[in-house]
Amino acid sequence: MLIKKHFFEFSFNDDIDNDEETIPDFEKFKSLNSAEQYYLADIYNWDDGPIVLQWIIDSPKCDKGTACKIFWSAEPDYYYDFTAETIDEYEKDVWNLLQSILKRFKANDFAKSRFKFIPTEEGYKTDWPTKYDIWEIPAELKSGINGKKPFGFGL
Repeated sequence: MLIKKHFFEFSFNDDIDNDEETIPDFEKFKSLNSAEQYYLADIYNWDDGPIVLQWIIDSPKCDKGTACKIFWSAEPDYYYDFTAETIDEYEKDVWNLLQSILKRFKANDFAKSRFKFIPTEEGYKTDWPTKYDIWEIPAELKSGINGKKPFGFGL
């Protein structure tokens, strides 16, 4: 219940009359374990923007399978034609999220690789052409992560 209450569709609580944007509680987020992070990434509503997904990617608890799931869920092929200098401001947060994932994969910077996410099995095309080196996708990110698919949280 913690995840759905605090991190699922949180922007729907924005106070439009006062121009107040709802931001989830980062301290509560830090209490999530890697399986809960995967679950959150799985149910996440992208209409909320990428702030919570960036927290997941930046977390030392982030599993490689979770990062793979987030990467392909962002439909990165849309961003392949852009650099930091050419991306529109409103698209920059997702662009930065994708670049964070690529950076961590290239550095082999994930503590664990327990959770399964195979992009082609989930219907994602992984062989899009790219014209910038910044979009060089590591083979493991393209082929996916073998492991277990966490389920049955009852959260």
